[in-house]
Amino acid sequence: MLRYLQTLTHTFAHDGENISAVLIYAKPDPDHDGQYTAVAAADTGYEGIACVDDTARAVLLALDVYERTHSRQALGLARSWLTFVEYMQYPDGGFANFIRNQSGVRNATGATSVRGGYWWAARALWALARAYRVTGDGRYLERYQKCHLLPLPDGKINAVLALAELELYAATGDASLKAAIEDRCATIIGEADLPYMLDHPDSGVVNLWGYHQLHAVALAARALDRPDFLRPCRRTVQNLVRPDVGALFWYDFPGRRKRGVCAYNVTPIMQGIAAMYRATDAKKYRELALMASRWFHGRNDANVVMYDASAGTCRDGIQDGQASENRGAESAIEAGIAEMERRSLLAGG
Repeated sequence: MLRYLQTLTHTFAHDGENISAVLIYAKPDPDHDGQYTAVAAADTGYEGIACVDDTARAVLLALDVYERTHSRQALGLARSWLTFVEYMQYPDGGFANFIRNQSGVRNATGATSVRGGYWWAARALWALARAYRVTGDGRYLERYQKCHLLPLPDGKINAVLALAELELYAATGDASLKAAIEDRCATIIGEADLPYMLDHPDSGVVNLWGYHQLHAVALAARALDRPDFLRPCRRTVQNLVRPDVGALFWYDFPGRRKRGVCAYNVTPIMQGIAAMYRATDAKKYRELALMASRWFHGRNDANVVMYDASAGTCRDGIQDGQASENRGAESAIEAGIAEMERRSLLAGG
């Protein structure tokens, strides 16, 4: 499962230490069937060759594999990728996202990489928090505690930050973390009569790429013994998530656009449903989560298998009913996370 991400890993030297990051995109090698060539990101102008957004999530996957299988190789990969997360943190605690080249020059000014940006900081914190919980290594906690983010109303970012805090709470039981998580969940839930949890309180439009809200609140309901958190979760499943899964996934709602649906539209939704199953023990959520996972195995608008678990590769989404031939890091990571979730559900976990 991690083999492909290992082949996408680039290592460079900095101050006498090796820093390892997962390269972002990969397209088919025209000269070698079944092999892929890494390419730089340039969605908003030149961005770079590797980023915290992907490498931090690779850490989460590797630590998940380690916890479930006790693979020392998986733990070693997680530790190597964590060197990049640490490298991208500045003395003030903020993070840049991309490196520009193989020498590791940080991109601190690009729109998708600016120093102090919330998205990559949130993902970095989630990786550091899980690393501390799993390994007990205090340096990851110190890195986590150096980063201070001002409050904001964004539902997605609060969800990722809550997931990070839940990792630390599981490790420490700190009452102040419990209060912080509850505050974040209150922000995510919003007004009591909303049909589903929003991305932003000023808009009913939800981008289903990276929809972590259900995952965070359902997990908090169980971890913090807050059954009241399940009410907005049930409404979100009924009004947004179940229709989304039934429609073979949308890119956004209520627009219901299909163009650009990818693994990151699917995996956080599946994680949220699985968290509902564990919080309620209701088999309908287990069945729905497993249905969601089938997107990777042919239940999608292209009617093709997206993920090869043995190789660890996943196609980079579907455009106009056609599955991409490219297989980048994000797709492989999110598909791997979904596969670990699927295996856990099948095993009764």
